[in-house]
Amino acid sequence: MNLKRIKYFIDLVECRNFTETAKKNFVSQTTISQQIASLENEFNIQLIDRKQIPIEPTKAGWLFYAEAVVLWKQYNHMKTSMENFQKYNTQLLSIEYAAITDIQSLLKFIPSFKENHPKIKLELNKVLLKDIAEYLQKGIHDIAIAFDSEFKGKEEILTHTLYSGRYCAAVSKQHPLFSFESISKEELYKYPLVMLNPMVIGDSYYLMIQHAMEDGYQPNILRTADDVETKLFYIITENLIGFFPDNYDLADLKEEVRLIPIQGSHHTFKIEIGYLKNNSNPALYSFLQQIQNSF
Repeated sequence: MNLKRIKYFIDLVECRNFTETAKKNFVSQTTISQQIASLENEFNIQLIDRKQIPIEPTKAGWLFYAEAVVLWKQYNHMKTSMENFQKYNTQLLSIEYAAITDIQSLLKFIPSFKENHPKIKLELNKVLLKDIAEYLQKGIHDIAIAFDSEFKGKEEILTHTLYSGRYCAAVSKQHPLFSFESISKEELYKYPLVMLNPMVIGDSYYLMIQHAMEDGYQPNILRTADDVETKLFYIITENLIGFFPDNYDLADLKEEVRLIPIQGSHHTFKIEIGYLKNNSNPALYSFLQQIQNSF
């Protein structure tokens, strides 16, 4: 398969326009059209509905797009690894994470690791939490740092705990619970909640619901948000309660939002480093050895 065709297809789906895709890749519109047609001929299926304006992938096209993104990431990981080894005789270690809370404890460890292993280049990549395990399993990244929920039930992934903590209730200063030093489960579940969208955080969404049920309550999730910033917006403007890790730094919003501990709740978490059992990258073992000595 011609990998350029894969790139053209990904860009076409994201641009929704043949002309813009051609400009992005410094080729003619005819070239893009021919290459997409070649892909469709190769797989004997229509991938793009050209009658739609802007153009729209078919159902098969959306399926192909999801696989194409993974393939393109795998190719770029391999290409970068080989280029680094050829130019600088260095090994590449690719690390994925989903939120700043995932890597806070790791950042203190990085300077000493780089000092001890100057021939290992670290590459950091932010991805959606729902994609963490899949990208690790498909070899796009060597290491994943995420909530333990994303690694549960995946026997090929080994883990090491970096941090253990509890979720707190995040409330705005207009909320009746704002002045509380801690709250009971009964007080918590009297109020509507905002959660991150399951399409963003994957299994963690359903684990939070499971924890609420273990607390003895059916959570009233009034809204979902696609990112933390939007979630905080709804906490402040609509007086909803959100769950945040106890190590989350609210930074400039400390006057507007408080994190309040929940008494006796099942809402606990671990930040774990995950890696594949069969990953043969020698840089991984140097990293893991120093991690185990440091944590």
